Amino acid sequence: MTTHTTTAGRQPSETPTAVRGISALRHPVVSGGLIGVIGGTAFLFAGLLGVPSPTQGPLRGLAAALATFTLAVILFRRRVLPELRPPAPGAARVYGVAVVVMLLLMPVTRLVAQALHAPTAQSALVAAVVGAHFLPFARVFHAPVFWWIGGSMVALGLGGALLAVLGMHVAGPAGAAAAGAAMLVIVAVQAVRQHAPGATAATEQSAA
Repeated sequence: MTTHTTTAGRQPSETPTAVRGISALRHPVVSGGLIGVIGGTAFLFAGLLGVPSPTQGPLRGLAAALATFTLAVILFRRRVLPELRPPAPGAARVYGVAVVVMLLLMPVTRLVAQALHAPTAQSALVAAVVGAHFLPFARVFHAPVFWWIGGSMVALGLGGALLAVLGMHVAGPAGAAAAGAAMLVIVAVQAVRQHAPGATAATEQSAA
């Protein structure tokens, strides 16, 4: 999941080639987007399990529509996939540390929720922890999209947890669901904003 582009190695007169994601599954933007769909959908549907039953049906329908739309955009929209800069030195170490810290904090979310007498806050805290582990990736992988995904998940997760602590018990799972929805929306927007060749050329001409 990355949006950084570079024109290195491309002559101004060259027309970039648009492809469908399904034909470029190994490109980090496509593979990362698919991971985002899986993660966002998991948080969204898991969170919806904690909302009142009368609203679960309609919300699940909307969730399924959002996940399907995001997946379709990633796989089937024709777009120019960006040329990516190499990761920053030490990126693998940063990635590994972030993942390990995230896993170590998972059981801590349960302890925190119990200590605050708000067990429903745990799912929202998990979403915040997962979001926080994305934040360092923005710098080392030159991918600002991680700021958006991580920041939104942290904000929505902590917000949901806080409301759960204050007595709005449904806010915990709702915050987790909202974090998942945010991930899906950001991934979809990224794919939509990557132009097809004609749109790219028109944009460049209007800016000239």
